Amino acid sequence: MRLAVGRLFGKPEPLAAPGLHHFRPGGGLRGRRVHLRVECDGSGILVIDASKILHLNATACEFAWLYLAGSTPAEAVKTLAGRYRISRSALQADWEEFQRTLECLLADEPVCPVTFLGLERIEPFRTPVSAPYRADLAVTYRCNVDCSHCYNEKKRAGKELDTESWRRILGRLWDAGIPHVAFTGGEATLREDLSELVLHAESLGMVSGLLTNGVRLADAGYLAELDDAGLDYVQVTLESRDPSVHDAMTGADSHAATVQALRNCLARGIYTITNTTITEANRDTLEATVDFVAELGLEAMAFNSVIRSGRAAKGGFGLAPADLKLLLERLRGRAMQRGVRLIWYSPTRYCELDPVELGLGPKRCTAGQYNICIEPDGTVLPCQSYYRSAGNILEDSWTDIYDCGLMRSLRERDWVEAACRSCGEFDLCGGGCPLDAAGESVSCPDMLSNP
Repeated sequence: MRLAVGRLFGKPEPLAAPGLHHFRPGGGLRGRRVHLRVECDGSGILVIDASKILHLNATACEFAWLYLAGSTPAEAVKTLAGRYRISRSALQADWEEFQRTLECLLADEPVCPVTFLGLERIEPFRTPVSAPYRADLAVTYRCNVDCSHCYNEKKRAGKELDTESWRRILGRLWDAGIPHVAFTGGEATLREDLSELVLHAESLGMVSGLLTNGVRLADAGYLAELDDAGLDYVQVTLESRDPSVHDAMTGADSHAATVQALRNCLARGIYTITNTTITEANRDTLEATVDFVAELGLEAMAFNSVIRSGRAAKGGFGLAPADLKLLLERLRGRAMQRGVRLIWYSPTRYCELDPVELGLGPKRCTAGQYNICIEPDGTVLPCQSYYRSAGNILEDSWTDIYDCGLMRSLRERDWVEAACRSCGEFDLCGGGCPLDAAGESVSCPDMLSNP
């Protein structure tokens, strides 16, 4: 794309104020949730449905702003002609090319998660950002099942913030530039004010999702309440097609309710996926589980490996990388046969398990970079299973939280050993999971990076 590069009279005032802007546009983006985060230097990040992310330089950001604000081609060209040393005919051509490129990227499913639109292609995960793309809100650590492999630590259950405090948190996250929140736990549906929190997120312009075991969503009336409040998507944990395996893993007679929840979500038209933790207990049932998900009518399902944190820290649940690789190859093949998109969440060392080689796309730990977690008392964690505090969202400034030593260390991969840094795959792999370096884990999930 040939974008204008010269300016007329010094640096004009920016078209859009720095900060997060929310759009529900028409045209080729009709029905999409679109956010444009404008940085102080004029560059921007365009986020489509909380899953497709495009990095824009200052010029492309201005094009995007005008496009999303609903400017006609004539209006856009008139505005840009007063800002750039370029003919109107050239600007018209640039505008048309920008629009075509953007709409083609958005129409095509396999979009690189980090791309400079038409200007410069960069390696995924290399772009510094001023704030994450997503915050996981662990609004409670209470739960109505008892998974033996759960990464939550029971001892962390305790103080929970009230509704007004969570409203303030949502506002602070929006002001920081975070467009996407995922309500999780524990089990978020045990909060009686969950629909109020979803509604407040919706009023701010946020995309909101729910990570759940599905038990309460078996109640169609309760699901309707969340849907009416503005919930955008649901991820339901389904450990197996086999009820006995699922119930054994969840420590509760939950399979029937979980399946009913999936049916209810589909009936409501809410975007829904399943997530399954691969363990020794369910490994032999997972290909049949892919079939089951396809039969239900879901378009996508996700898998992750065991997070050896919390109750799973003692080990004995997960598969060795070699076994995991063979199983993932079979699952991906089965999913392709059944027309289901398979999503893999867990970052691993590529020398042990390479997700790109398996056709699962680039994965690496983005804790403290593209995602964070907030605990029930407001404590900020780099991710949901990394139990080290970066501050408190209600007590500390966003700058102090995001730029603290812990977050910077994770982003800069200070924990990675020298052998990994010299590897040609390091920029993409990132050295796996920091819990692995601490001797606590083989991998951990980056939940809902690309739902």
